[in-house]
Amino acid sequence: MTHRLPYIPDELLPIVQGKLHDFNQRRFADKGYYIVLYPTNKSLYYTLWFYNPDAEYHPFIYLFNLELDALSSVRKAMRTIANSLLPLELKEEIASTPYQGDDIVLFGKYRGHHLQSIYLIDPRYINWIADKYEAKTKSERRFKELAKTYNKVFLDLQTKKKYKTASGHFAGRPGEKIENLELTITKVRVEDDYYKTYLVGGVEYFYVDQLLTATDSAGNYFLLTIKAKDRSLTSKTLSPGTHPYQKDEKIHIASAKVLKQIESHNTKYTKIGYVKFTGN
Repeated sequence: MTHRLPYIPDELLPIVQGKLHDFNQRRFADKGYYIVLYPTNKSLYYTLWFYNPDAEYHPFIYLFNLELDALSSVRKAMRTIANSLLPLELKEEIASTPYQGDDIVLFGKYRGHHLQSIYLIDPRYINWIADKYEAKTKSERRFKELAKTYNKVFLDLQTKKKYKTASGHFAGRPGEKIENLELTITKVRVEDDYYKTYLVGGVEYFYVDQLLTATDSAGNYFLLTIKAKDRSLTSKTLSPGTHPYQKDEKIHIASAKVLKQIESHNTKYTKIGYVKFTGN
């Protein structure tokens, strides 16, 4: 059952969730994620935030206001983070710790300004603080951590996707056996096995395989082929009784052999074979 988030009309909620689902394909949160936060008692606007998993003191930082409605806010956030490989989430609330002055600059031309306001007008000054500022006390370390997170966002959004390395790693090594894989299918393609296609009495028979792309919970990609066990009378049509795998379907693999490792468009894929499903 889908949890109904407040402030969004029932008829609009599936549209917003659908846009987020599509947008987040091939995006992984291991290095952080962006948040569209619901209006609070302090603001009528939806706001854009960033979560930094490496931050010790202030993992959540506020970026800027979005719009007054959810759909427009999500669209604006998507445009803003288009260059990022990190996902976008919609949240009612976050466990943000008040800055209590940790984000205020106490020196230089921006003395008295908040890091968030400097990020919007002069992000390269934030870059200088993150790189050159020497923190000696705990409060200074909190200040520098915030600056480093804002700088992380700046670099993430300014660097085009084609120059980034996508998240995800190879699993095992070619020839190794890997076990206990819990995968979610992201893509299904059917393909005729032309080596098995044959004619009998003028009738053509096909063996139609299913080529699956799937990911684990860490965002690692896997490729596997489900070979046809029976013939079909129609090209690219599964034989009767064959289970048709679907996008977003969960599969549980007891063991498999790593056949090869492929990198394409900055994404790493582990191709597996000799697959034994759990329960088989």
